[in-house]
Amino acid sequence: MHTRPDYIKDFSNLAFLEDFKNTAYWLSARGWSEAAGGNMSVRFTPDTAPHETVAHKLPVSAPKLAGQCVLLTGSGTRARETALTPQKDVSLIYISQDAQQYHKLAGHKNPTSELPAHLAIHNALATHRPEDKAIMHTHPANIIALCHVEALQSAHSVSDTVLRLQSEARLIIPEGIGYVPHQIPGSLELGLLSAEQVKTRRLVLWHMHGCLATGPDLASAYDLMEVFEKSASLYWTLRTSGIEPTGMSDEDLQKTLKSFGRWQRYQSVQD
Repeated sequence: MHTRPDYIKDFSNLAFLEDFKNTAYWLSARGWSEAAGGNMSVRFTPDTAPHETVAHKLPVSAPKLAGQCVLLTGSGTRARETALTPQKDVSLIYISQDAQQYHKLAGHKNPTSELPAHLAIHNALATHRPEDKAIMHTHPANIIALCHVEALQSAHSVSDTVLRLQSEARLIIPEGIGYVPHQIPGSLELGLLSAEQVKTRRLVLWHMHGCLATGPDLASAYDLMEVFEKSASLYWTLRTSGIEPTGMSDEDLQKTLKSFGRWQRYQSVQD
């Protein structure tokens, strides 16, 4: 039987918890995670396999997560409170070696209702972009409002229109924004469709729901969301001023991306 690892004995000292705390603060301060809206997760490999508690069936096939720990938002928790007491509001789970079950180790007793989506996305990231270990889902108003424009309801159109409005936006997000049509919040379908998108993109817009970002850590995922939200804000500022948002010309966009070595990444996702 395994002994209880130090990160469970003193859960509050877990390194990733500080990232959770800081990101939760800014999600609340920006008004992006209202009430219990939004959720986050970080996967990591434990130094030693923890003692397994009561087993729960894994809600999705995630073979790449075998033997991994996942730190994620607790069900019904508020970002504004998670920023103050992350050790109470964040759940720590362990995925069994056969990837058929998970075990609750510490923190909040119930992980987020969007656990299936997080696990499906982490499984895809572990396969296609293993350096990205963090997932952040939140509800920025200017981004969600884009879903109400029929012409922007696809990955290509929302990326090509909105990310042209500021010269550094497409540099930071050369692959653009993924787009998932309406799905029931927390559903496995939402997770599986998002998992397909994150194979090539680090940001995914969920129709009429919110947006998802991935990164090496939560702070990096937040950076991407911040850039997208700034571009969305510019879009609405122009629209309300009676100006059609046309953005950078093709020539300027190509010149800029090539100057920073991002042109190939941009081209890799063009329809």
